[in-house]
Amino acid sequence: MEDHTDSRPASAFLATHRPKRPGLAARVLGQTSLNMVGTMAPSDPVLIDLPMPIRTPRLLLRPKQVGDGAITSVAVAESWDELHKWMRWAENRDGFTAELLEVRNRHVMASFILREAIELIGVEAATGTAVVWCGLHDIDWQGRQCDTGYWVRKSAQGRGFATEAANAMVRYGFGVLGMRRIGLTYSAGNEASRRIAERLGFSFEGIQRGANVLPGGRKADRHCYGLLEVSLLPDLDVDW
Repeated sequence: MEDHTDSRPASAFLATHRPKRPGLAARVLGQTSLNMVGTMAPSDPVLIDLPMPIRTPRLLLRPKQVGDGAITSVAVAESWDELHKWMRWAENRDGFTAELLEVRNRHVMASFILREAIELIGVEAATGTAVVWCGLHDIDWQGRQCDTGYWVRKSAQGRGFATEAANAMVRYGFGVLGMRRIGLTYSAGNEASRRIAERLGFSFEGIQRGANVLPGGRKADRHCYGLLEVSLLPDLDVDW
């Protein structure tokens, strides 16, 4: 479970992804800039076309929508012990009612439209059950870099959903958003997140001592990883 989520590839990618035409706003805007995959993108991120959903062999990753607060509340409740251990935002269990999470959900939907953050829910294709919450955050559109994060509900852990979702999100970040660097961080002791980072080909970049604040005011060293090219990711069939 990655613990920096506030909501943290290219021969295989090129072989499986079907490029989409730029959106109308990108085609008609006078002032444009060339992104990293060679398509013309608008200078204002709010006009960037984001094709959705993202599909992998087992998951459908989609933006948050009205009503997801209740879905998330149930998943948080069943996963609380681990979330409270690693996630800074999992401080007070009373703050995760369906109503309060729906309020946050509406703000997340607005942030998606404004291209401030991309928070998605991963639904298991075979069952229609929401199993993973993931996204791209701390987006620096000028510098073309961001972080990725994720967490998996307790009943779906141990099945590789975090790795599959993160792989897809990173491919999307490089392929659609034109990112040059994507980071991933976790708190010292979170070995599951370390294994995911290394499995996905991220490089260890260093430790920020005492940088992560965890529930209860606990401090933990922040382990920082980064990825600069999509070709380092393990193969995954991804489409959007």
